[in-house]
Amino acid sequence: MHIEAHADTRGYFHDRLERALSRLRLDVSPEARFYLLDLLARQLTVASLDEPIVTGLARAYATEEPHERFRRFRATGDGALHGCGFFAEHFERKGLSRDYVVGMGARAYRQAERVGRSVRQPSAEIFCQLAEGFDGFACALAEVREETALRTPQDIVRLLDRYRATRSPLLAERLEAAGVFPQLGGDRTLH
Repeated sequence: MHIEAHADTRGYFHDRLERALSRLRLDVSPEARFYLLDLLARQLTVASLDEPIVTGLARAYATEEPHERFRRFRATGDGALHGCGFFAEHFERKGLSRDYVVGMGARAYRQAERVGRSVRQPSAEIFCQLAEGFDGFACALAEVREETALRTPQDIVRLLDRYRATRSPLLAERLEAAGVFPQLGGDRTLH
């Protein structure tokens, strides 16, 4: 196993994020690219997902002070986006569909944009792009995760399970790189 040491977290994620955005053909402003890179560099964890997304949204809606309200909407959107990309299994175990997480995260970012504009937050327009492209950005973060994850036998089995469910050519490529060659037979069974 090859382990790379990087002093600069942004540098580590930069090329991986750029490849993912390019592969997915996502049109992303430079500001949104920087924001996504910063989100990766902050390395949110599963622990940051302890509060349900709907609770984070409710707390943000209930917050009176506009700057704090903006911060809460942004944090809820960030947690949903990072979680959807890096910890999808966490949401699945809790019985939350991907569509639900995408919808709630996009809603949080839309509200962050709205409140951000009202308080003249310079970066408010980025949240519109994050809301509209939430699903694609979550897919890009998932690709970054796949590229950076250590490969244990359990990781490969989970990857194979996701391939079986989606038949994604990208997942097939990753399996092949790990020495697993999924092929569908004429009867559509996996060999």
